Amino acid sequence: MTTLQNEKVSALLDRLYEDEKVKDADPIQKLIADGRPPEEIGHEALNEMFEDAYLPVHRDIGNLMYVLCRTRNVRTVVEFGTSFAVSTIYLAAGVKDNGGGKVIGTEVMPSKIEVADRNLAEAGLTEYVEIREGDALKTLADLEGPIDLLLLDAWKDDNLTVLKMLEPVLAPNALVLGDDVNLARWLWQPYLEHVNGPEYATVELPIGDGLVLSTRLS
Repeated sequence: MTTLQNEKVSALLDRLYEDEKVKDADPIQKLIADGRPPEEIGHEALNEMFEDAYLPVHRDIGNLMYVLCRTRNVRTVVEFGTSFAVSTIYLAAGVKDNGGGKVIGTEVMPSKIEVADRNLAEAGLTEYVEIREGDALKTLADLEGPIDLLLLDAWKDDNLTVLKMLEPVLAPNALVLGDDVNLARWLWQPYLEHVNGPEYATVELPIGDGLVLSTRLS
């Protein structure tokens, strides 16, 4: 039995996804009503707007991440955008079932980290996760690697900057996942041009709001 099939973990994920339906509806409607593109609103205002929102990966993406972790024997994961740790649970479950390792998460909102810590404790995955509070461009700057899997799931206009910062410590053939490529797609264009270049093999998958799956060519 996998960690995701554990009754306690499965029930926790069910509860979190149900809560997401309630918590995320209002801020999403506020964003739509605002009418401005995200880059005009700014990260600080967006963080406040979505302070109580989950913004989780789609369930199918979560399950795919677990399978990728297991298939590639992933030991070190970096997650840009932890929120309430829904995606972290899938990643940490994969690392745990591979025999151990670490998911290094990033989150700017202290209140979200508190909830994430509780969720990870309930899932029995605390020892496999380290969440770094603050701007990822600072909190991830000292990583030594090698990183086996990188999940980019925070504000989209930072994805390419974070990826380029971490490229020197990506493992050969590391996996890089960009979530929600079909949301504010214009913000993704520099990133998509980069991962469709000669250093990566990339495919877009129609799961959730779109997933960009890349492998760094060694």
